[in-house]
Amino acid sequence: MKESKSANGTVLEATNLVKRYGHVTALDGADFELRPREILAVIGDNGAGKSTLIKALAGALVPDSGEIWLDARRVHFKGPNDARRAGIETVFQDLAVAPAMSIAENLFLGREIRRAGLAGSVLRMLDKRRMMAESAAHLAELRIGVGSMTQPVETLSGGQRQSVAVARSAAFARHVVIMDEPTAALGVKESGMVLELIRAVRDRGLAVVLISHNMPHVFEIADRIHVQRLGKRVAVLNPREVSMSDTVAVMTGAIRPEELPTVAQSTPLRV
Repeated sequence: MKESKSANGTVLEATNLVKRYGHVTALDGADFELRPREILAVIGDNGAGKSTLIKALAGALVPDSGEIWLDARRVHFKGPNDARRAGIETVFQDLAVAPAMSIAENLFLGREIRRAGLAGSVLRMLDKRRMMAESAAHLAELRIGVGSMTQPVETLSGGQRQSVAVARSAAFARHVVIMDEPTAALGVKESGMVLELIRAVRDRGLAVVLISHNMPHVFEIADRIHVQRLGKRVAVLNPREVSMSDTVAVMTGAIRPEELPTVAQSTPLRV
């Protein structure tokens, strides 16, 4: 990794990302900027390239060209584990929880704590007591109310399962938590619970990327809105200065960003 020449205070940045699948260009010189301790919503129609962009940032795919910077250092993610080791955690839409396993087991899935000494190093015995205690502490810090840490995840509601997945990411993230459609298929009450959880993650000092089709949720919670269209970023909008209808119009291409009555473009856009 090398030092970035950029001094714009971003925690995660991408410049000129390109990703092609045969004759289809999913990312066409896409740019991205995430500030510390903000909730950045990423929106776009189907085929806009937002999922490909997020997968590149999460290490789930390698772009054909372009650069990704984390805390002013250039990074090269060859897989999701590289991104996790760098401090980026992702909650994908399928949650990737193990329904039959307990809440504590899910929080430490793939990161199990082993006992000290020979019991852990040779016999590979898990320190279940410590994992239970740390799981309870993580959930309490995010104000997530569930039953016992031994409760199987399959017994939880949809919102509670989402909360467990988010808590797992927040527990291990050092820089960024990426959330893909976290309120999809949830009711009003459970969606509200998840939105509060996203705020709690931000309040812990982490930057949050929210991918969502739900515009009311985006306008309720986002500090800024990244608009993706035809494989690139076309605008970064301030939800307190731009209407929901105008934002949708930019997203669909009905109007250009410069035609908006008020445009809060927080970074120079490379379009």
